Amino acid sequence: AQGLLKSVNVNKCTSPGTHSTFCFWVADWFALMNDKMGGDLSKIVTVGKYLIEVWKAAGMDLTNVEFRWASEEITSNAHVYWPIMLDVARRFNVTRIKKCCQIMGRLEGSLTAAQVLYPLMQCTDVFFLKADICQLGVDQRKVNMLAREYCDAAKKRFKPVILSHHMLYGLKEGQEKMSKSDPDSAVFMEDTVEDVERKIQRAYCPTSVKVEVMEDDGGEMASNENTDAGKESMHLTADNLKNPILDYVKHIVLSPPGATFACATAASPDGKTYDNYAAVEEDFLSGDITPEHLKRALIDALNELLQPVRDHFTNDDTARGLLEEIREFKRNAAPAASNEDDAPKAPRLDLVGAGVVPAGSHLVFAPLPNSNPTLQSAADLLAKLEAVARDDDDAPGVLVLLDWTARVNGVLDADTKLIAAYHSVLLSSLRALDEHFHGEDGKSVMKNVTVITQSEAILKDPSNYWISVINAGRHFTLDAVMGIGLGLGEGMKDSEGVGKVIGRLMMVADVLAVNPKSIALDATTVDNEEEVVDGVASMKLDGEEAESVEAHLIQQFYSAKLSHPALTSALPLPQITHVTSGPKLALQPTRESDAHKMESDEYFLADDPKVHGKSKVKKAFCEPGNVGFCPPIELLAYFGGLSGDGSGGEVKISRSPDNGGDVIYATKSAILADFEAGTLHPGDLKGAVSAVMVGMLTRMSAGIKADGEAAKGVKALKAFEKKMAKQKKK
Repeated sequence: AQGLLKSVNVNKCTSPGTHSTFCFWVADWFALMNDKMGGDLSKIVTVGKYLIEVWKAAGMDLTNVEFRWASEEITSNAHVYWPIMLDVARRFNVTRIKKCCQIMGRLEGSLTAAQVLYPLMQCTDVFFLKADICQLGVDQRKVNMLAREYCDAAKKRFKPVILSHHMLYGLKEGQEKMSKSDPDSAVFMEDTVEDVERKIQRAYCPTSVKVEVMEDDGGEMASNENTDAGKESMHLTADNLKNPILDYVKHIVLSPPGATFACATAASPDGKTYDNYAAVEEDFLSGDITPEHLKRALIDALNELLQPVRDHFTNDDTARGLLEEIREFKRNAAPAASNEDDAPKAPRLDLVGAGVVPAGSHLVFAPLPNSNPTLQSAADLLAKLEAVARDDDDAPGVLVLLDWTARVNGVLDADTKLIAAYHSVLLSSLRALDEHFHGEDGKSVMKNVTVITQSEAILKDPSNYWISVINAGRHFTLDAVMGIGLGLGEGMKDSEGVGKVIGRLMMVADVLAVNPKSIALDATTVDNEEEVVDGVASMKLDGEEAESVEAHLIQQFYSAKLSHPALTSALPLPQITHVTSGPKLALQPTRESDAHKMESDEYFLADDPKVHGKSKVKKAFCEPGNVGFCPPIELLAYFGGLSGDGSGGEVKISRSPDNGGDVIYATKSAILADFEAGTLHPGDLKGAVSAVMVGMLTRMSAGIKADGEAAKGVKALKAFEKKMAKQKKK
């Protein structure tokens, strides 16, 4: 019967004088995403074509109607659709999106992560289709209102008009709407005369309001005010009677302009013709129309409306063929006996198969961008890329620049040019560090690293990528993705942006896409039983506890969804390496207040001029004898290439004869010992460090100048930083 209601609503929207076009968004891609019809897109499309024939036969005027198939539109315009979704997500927090999920009849604690992604995509549809009016069921009202709120957040001038239609009650008592799993909860468009008779005769048809009461905590009777918010929003007007028979009369039979309803009454046994619903309801509540009268009249009215549909599917060859296919789908819908040898589906972006990345790689993710790329970020990234070299010098590396994850998290105002600017500066700095440490001995790390931009990789096969994101979301609860209850910190707050949730799901999909041998992630904690070598904790996630939320998600998804032998051979669980400590390049101890902060005096920027090699080292914290925190020693040991056993580089510290003369160090421990003993003066130490840092910054500056994109990137980031500073002062 929803088909009849849809036809009436569309005809009203496109009637003469409206000058409108009704766009049907045929959600075949979303059905594919949810594995409807066994994930067979051709079957899903057949169902879509069948529905179009139903609406046509039900009297829908298709003159000003267009049908747009989501599978075609989203896939061919992925570069447009998904950035809109990312922008929608970055502008709302988890709390706001949870409100949309109430419509789904889910309690907050039971939400899957995918259930916060669906409202974001529905909101995206509005702007992707450039809709002026959103005509959907009232059950979608909160999502539609999200679209209007997005206009405020994104400073869009014209908001979509929300035109919500009523949701029909289910035919059984207590059913706020029809249930797809209960064929007797509604009249369907393909129902026979006998089906309609049976369903309506058995339907719930109260003649008075049923007062629901419940006991409060004190044992006294109280009215039930704890109605689910999702159920309340199913209806546009208050209706305490909730009689589905009256509901059908009002919204189906009498809804079209000029419609009438013939029904026998106690006063008029031969029938009375009504042209408005209020009169029907009045006579029913007064007892003039009995439930038997009402049901008989509705059966006749529904069969009259459905007969053209039946005739169409009997006489039209195309329609008849589609109906036969649908019936065949239903006959074969019973689940077949599971065969343990059949591998489950694992749709994903396959970058190895596409020739984008090498097989058996070591995967590293670039940090999320900011307006001040630091030397620390480049050093940390190099440490992750170097982590695999301890075990396999020939393993290819893959570095993913997370531009879309950056956008969904709203960093750098989600500006694509600024995000690209950060990445260009970061890569230039990374290459300069790599050349400094490995260039001369021919063991460059970057020569064996494939750098890919996340968005470019996704657009190789966007459909399968986003299905893998959503599959990950379906597997995990929202709380799990937020890191709540995992023992890995307190987790996200509902006040935080929902983009962080999306970004974590995207990381699972990114790992599936690269199919790496190993991954390097940031560590949050290190188990005492793990082996730590040179600040790196290596852990194969085969049932052990994860060290980060991201590692937990990867581990659990592989264990639950990719454990079939046929899948584990093709998609083995990668070894996850947590980099627990790399170079510590901070120049000052952590300050609780901004009052004593100098501009960038706490760290070296990737684009610092060489003069800062002296000025910043001069200001660096260096308390005599304090080896617990001594930035100059850390800088000298790192950039001097000192090893733990003396097999690495050497550094020379020049001193006057009175201070003991020049000294050469081959290990960091030797420097620490002399500094703690007081035989190495902070001034002499800083003098050596300044020379090293001037040389390092000279190398990095030259690299940026030689790289046109990096040079432009520095200027763009500086301009953004100034813009933000001005806004803070206002």
